[in-house]
Amino acid sequence: MSLKRDTLFILRAPFEDPELEGTWFCTSCATMEGMLLANPQWARAIDVVRSPYPRPRREVIAAIGEENQSLPALVIADVADAPPEAQMFGATAFLTDPKGIARYLAAQYGGAGPHP
Repeated sequence: MSLKRDTLFILRAPFEDPELEGTWFCTSCATMEGMLLANPQWARAIDVVRSPYPRPRREVIAAIGEENQSLPALVIADVADAPPEAQMFGATAFLTDPKGIARYLAAQYGGAGPHP
């Protein structure tokens, strides 16, 4: 699957986990929502896909493979822009670390990055 723009996959909140009682959110995905609020230009520059909690996550699988369904994940549209720490699925580069995602987006699109 080839994407035209960088694409951030995060879990839609809140969600229910059938194995646990209660309603939940993913803390790393909530961090991604916060960085989008702090840098609204990022949400205009990239695609943001809020996926449901249950697996299989078909859109994620199509982009970076079944073994990479854990979120958040930023799929980088142009592999030439990928930082050295990017993971690869075939010819597709992606990031999963929230700070790494934020650093990449700040470098590519401007705005506030994560404090070291």
